[in-house]
Amino acid sequence: MSSCRSGSRRRESGQGCSPAGVPAGTGGLHYYQPKWTCTHYTLLDIQSLYAPRTTPPCREMVGRMLDECMKEDGSLNLSKYEHPSDTCVDGMALDYCAWFCPDDPRVRRLACYLLSCQKPDGGFTWDQGLEDGDAHTTICVLEGFGQCLDAGFRGMEAGLKTAVIRGTEFLLSRGLFMGDRDARFRKLSYPWRYRYDLLRALAFFADRHLLYDPRMQPALDWLRRKRKAEGWWVLENIHKGNVNFYPEEQGEPSRLITARALHVLRQYPNGLDG
Repeated sequence: MSSCRSGSRRRESGQGCSPAGVPAGTGGLHYYQPKWTCTHYTLLDIQSLYAPRTTPPCREMVGRMLDECMKEDGSLNLSKYEHPSDTCVDGMALDYCAWFCPDDPRVRRLACYLLSCQKPDGGFTWDQGLEDGDAHTTICVLEGFGQCLDAGFRGMEAGLKTAVIRGTEFLLSRGLFMGDRDARFRKLSYPWRYRYDLLRALAFFADRHLLYDPRMQPALDWLRRKRKAEGWWVLENIHKGNVNFYPEEQGEPSRLITARALHVLRQYPNGLDG
């Protein structure tokens, strides 16, 4: 298996950056720009499609990103310029870093940093100067923690599980944000990017095998109503921005949405007819 630290060796040999100062091989202007074709979102796309954990180019790029973007406190700055870390971005990064490079100790540092960012209400927010959690950041960080638990981060399981429980309660106690004024929360979207929506939350609960909670029922009923007579679900929304490719067409039957929806409803049969 190739090392996630291979990028640092190449940089030391003078091969780490392009003449323009942008790391060679990164997509877009830097690791986070532009949306959605930069390295960050490309890695997130690849991971969400369950590329093998041992995929060498992905492991290499994660290693280079950690080399060049990790701050002293364990957070990340994926911007080309000095910039405060963004907890929402760090949560997404943890998701694919723990998938492709669970053996890299810097991924544990990132997880530890994010554990320290949980707000008193159980949520997370992109700006550490804010006191209340938000839906987008919370789901991104929870998915990252779930990936760490799947990877078996020894010595961190208790803290990660507690954080997941508190974050889940943050979402459930707010009705999973079903009534939010942002209609995209109630759209079937793919890829999710950094944005929260109901199916994304339900899919996380199902992935973690969380026990059924009656507060999930309105969202489960919503998901059931979205199902077409033929048995599938439609891709209702694609978040605007540059893309590398369109895996599916908006407004058409979606294999990706259908697979996730069926996974949710099988995990929580109270959400099925009969």
